Amino acid sequence: MFNADRKKLFLIVIGLLILFFNAAAVLAQEEENKNEFEDFAKFLKIKRVNAGYIIFGRNMFNFGRLNSYLTSGDFPTVPENYFSLGIGGHLIFDKLVIALEINHSLGRSHVSTKKYNTSVSSKYFLVNTGYLMYSKKGLMMYPLLGVGLGRLSLRVSENNTHSFQDIVIFQGRSDAYTRSLLLNMGIGVDYFFRYNKAKKGKNCLLFGLRAGCIVSASKWDWRVNGIRVGDGPTAGLTGPYIRLTFGLGGLVEKLISKAI
Repeated sequence: MFNADRKKLFLIVIGLLILFFNAAAVLAQEEENKNEFEDFAKFLKIKRVNAGYIIFGRNMFNFGRLNSYLTSGDFPTVPENYFSLGIGGHLIFDKLVIALEINHSLGRSHVSTKKYNTSVSSKYFLVNTGYLMYSKKGLMMYPLLGVGLGRLSLRVSENNTHSFQDIVIFQGRSDAYTRSLLLNMGIGVDYFFRYNKAKKGKNCLLFGLRAGCIVSASKWDWRVNGIRVGDGPTAGLTGPYIRLTFGLGGLVEKLISKAI
């Protein structure tokens, strides 16, 4: 009986020691994770040249194959030049530039005397990296390389509305879209108005220029009214662009500080 009691006590002590060491390991891991997060937060909060801005400009897309497909079906072709609006921002770590932008092209319609009308719109986002080649008195220049995703939307609608009274007429319509992986090659130029080197351009007005070309590196199948089809025309968001940016220095830093 005495040996049995000692054995039970020994097992209890061993169990308590195991629980203690497990709890200590968990607390140590939590403390390590906390320290890593704090170090990462401190790294993000280091003052760097940064800015957030709105983007507006012009895109030219190569819709040659898409228009050939539309022409063969007696549909109106779609335009290839589009105005675009977007938002973006970038950080400059010493010489390294990291930028994000989201752009949306304003849809354009082709209304014709044919049985159907067509319209096209697009949107895409890009994550770019670059190298600060020139920086003096608030003027900065850098080449950009990036990747992203884009979506091209096509609408074909029946051309049977000629006056407002025709609103009661049923109009046949099909909506189609395709996605593609994008590559970006371009150059960025920024000017921080009244740039203060010590403040890294914080609260300075920013005027910028972006020019380059995006290429659809790979494409997905079309979806028509939500249904996947494999026989659609090859089309993507390939073509040159030129855009202007207008924003505020230090805006990205403010957003990061609020987030963490």
